Amino acid sequence: MSKKEGDTFITGEEGYRKPRGILQALAAIQHYYVAERNGEPISQDFLTILGKFDFFSAGFKTGLIGGLINLLLIPISIGVIDDYIPIFGNRHPGLFDKGFALFLSISFYLGYSLLLATARKYYIGEITRNAFKNLLRGVTAGALFKMVIAFIFFHFMYLFGLEEGFLTKALYKLYPIVKYDTLNAIYQWLLGMRPIFLTSAYFIVCATLIYISIPWISVLLAARKTRRLMDLEDKWR
Repeated sequence: MSKKEGDTFITGEEGYRKPRGILQALAAIQHYYVAERNGEPISQDFLTILGKFDFFSAGFKTGLIGGLINLLLIPISIGVIDDYIPIFGNRHPGLFDKGFALFLSISFYLGYSLLLATARKYYIGEITRNAFKNLLRGVTAGALFKMVIAFIFFHFMYLFGLEEGFLTKALYKLYPIVKYDTLNAIYQWLLGMRPIFLTSAYFIVCATLIYISIPWISVLLAARKTRRLMDLEDKWR
């Protein structure tokens, strides 16, 4: 194992690399875990301030960019559940169709939270714990930042974007290019989307809190398990 000032990513013979995504960050944490588990000497100052920021940045991008996709999926899924938006060509979807739409809207949250939770077994060793906690802090910050943006955007659509007067003025500009009956149908449909955006605003808050809670709870449980194992090892020495 070699050292190089400012680098933060152990990769064996390949040298050092900055973790640019969630998978690279978890791979780096796994390398740290193996090194510390095998008793290889690693300086406590190995993970520099820049290195900690690298893990935070990788987590932040994961929490933010992935959440932006859900800005589109969540209102659609809420509309399907409310029998307002058809799915699979069915205007009155059944329980399975509604469940599938709901699953699509939270698939990102479930996938990444479970991925982070499964990495809890590497939560051993000073360097590994520092890297993992900074990664989770970044994910949490990115997810909360995205949640605030979505909450404001959905409320904006409910209060202003789909308000009756605003819709009337906006759609009237399309007349006579678009027929009145068509414009009226669009107006009625968009007006019906108002409560869906309001529900979506609070739904994304709940989904985000669950998303960031699962990995943090798993880390706390892993930390307790590690302390118990260390106490047992000290007891039998």
